[in-house]
Formats: sequence, C-alpha cells, structure tokens
Amino acid sequence: MEKKYIDLHIHTTASDGLLTPEKVVELAKELNLSAIAIADHDTVDGYESAKGKAEESGVELIPAVELSLSYQGRDFHLLGYLINCDDPAFKKRIEEFRQERLSRGEKMVEKLNELGVALRMETVKGIAKGASVGRPHLADALLKEEYVRSYNEAFARYLGYHAPAYVPKKYLTPEKGIELVHQIQGLAILAHPGTAHQDELLPDFLEMGIDGIEAYHSQYERYQVDHYINLAKKYGILYTGGSDCHARTDMMLMGKVKVPYRCLEMLKKAKQKKFGG
Repeated sequence: MEKKYIDLHIHTTASDGLLTPEKVVELAKELNLSAIAIADHDTVDGYESAKGKAEESGVELIPAVELSLSYQGRDFHLLGYLINCDDPAFKKRIEEFRQERLSRGEKMVEKLNELGVALRMETVKGIAKGASVGRPHLADALLKEEYVRSYNEAFARYLGYHAPAYVPKKYLTPEKGIELVHQIQGLAILAHPGTAHQDELLPDFLEMGIDGIEAYHSQYERYQVDHYINLAKKYGILYTGGSDCHARTDMMLMGKVKVPYRCLEMLKKAKQKKFGG
C-alpha cells in the first residue's frame, strides 16, 4: 500500500506566504500530498479561498489557524486544527486581529518615516493585497522601494525585534489562545517548540489544556522529530507536523517533510472524543 503524507502547516498570501491559496492546493496535488492545512497567521481567509480548489482536486483541506502567544516574556505560536471557521465570535475576534495588525503596520511605517525612510502605508497595503498585514509585507515594501537590498536586510536594519522601527505585537496569553481554539471546537497544538528550545515550558502549557505539539517541521533534524514524538507519547498528547512553508526562499518546503497521514487520523479521533459529533 502506498504511504500517504500530509502537510499541516502552510502559509499563503492571506498572511505572510508568497503562494496564493489556490496555488498551494495545486502544488499539494502535484506533490501527491493527501491532505494539507493552510495555517495562516490570525486569519482563515486562505482556507476559505482554497476550499473550492481543494474539492476539485481531491486534496483534503483541513481548517486551521496560527495564533501568536506571549508567555514569560517569550513568543510562541499556537496552531488550531479542525476548527469551526463559521463561529460568529471567532469571526469577530479574527477581524480584531486584522485591525490590530493594520494599526501595528501603520506605527512601524511612522517609525520608518522618523528614521528618514519615506515609505508609505499605501505601498505596504498594495503589497499585502488585502491580507492581514505583517512585517514581511513591510520588508517587501522596503525592498520594492529600494531602501534595502534584500528581505533579510529589511529585518536586520529596521524590522527585527531589536531594530529601530520594530513595534511589539499584541499577543494572546496561552490560556486565551487555547481557550479560543477550544471554543471553536478545535485542537490546540504548540507550533515548532524545537526551533526556540521551549521544552521546559511544556508542562505549563499542558496545565493550560494544550492538546499536542508539532513533532515534524522543516527546521528539525531527525533526532528532534523522534524527541518530540517521544515527548508527546510521554505526556499522552497529540503530535502533528508540517513544513511551515512560506515560499520565501529558493527551496520550496512543501513536500520536504514526510508527515504520515496517521497524524491527521489522530487529530480527528481526538476531536471526536473531545467534542463529539
């Protein structure tokens, strides 16, 4: 029997990815992926846009979102899977996220202007094309206007955490993030803990009700994959995985991480047990 693989962590032009939702589905089909999750930052617009193409192509599309958290002065990302995107309270909260991102973008443009960089917010909005505004859009705008020579330079000189135009983002607490995912009948998964050495805080997240961790990721070595699978088994929680593809590098990450379909099966069984239906 042919092995089935999935990718549960993909970004699109709805947030900070370079591929449209439709193109992501097309590529997933070409790569023979059985299922994918478009997990854009603070929005489900990409998922909504991709649904028709996914039905047409036969690629299973999982409703998902990636939320930003802050805990003990550190940043975390929370993946919500198999969520109810039509929940009215969730839609309202997502719109609030969008407005917060837009306001943050405007403040960073103001800081850039104060630094003598005459970037306009209209340029940033034009690059975002209706997507939830983030620092990558500002970096692209700086590159387009030739204020920097590369995307990485934009972050190093202006937009990185300790750079002069940086404005902190409004973050959810882990409790609020996990609660939000559970309110829309989703499963809350800690994203890529291995990229920021977050193991020591996992017991805290478990107390807060997290459902699992991301055990497969494009930046993990094989020993890290094994470590997080074993850690999930130790704590009796789920483990998932994905490429975290943004298509911002020369190497296309989709399909590079061999995530077995059983991870999705475990998610579905856990959702059935937790919420019924």
